[in-house]
Amino acid sequence: MAEKKELHIVISPTGEVKVQVKCIAGQSCVDETKFLENALGNVIESRELTAEYYQETEQETVEVKE
Repeated sequence: MAEKKELHIVISPTGEVKVQVKCIAGQSCVDETKFLENALGNVIESRELTAEYYQETEQETVEVKE
């Protein structure tokens, strides 16, 4: 089963948008919001990285038989 990904999006009455990414480790968490950043004009005032950003992501290992 695929991992659950969560985006928490809050839009203030003044139009400020805050996005919090959960359950995604590494650079992928930033990549997951690109579509939203593009749709909103790519104006990013600040970015706070969570502990999940610094977690190592699982990578597939490939065995090479000689």
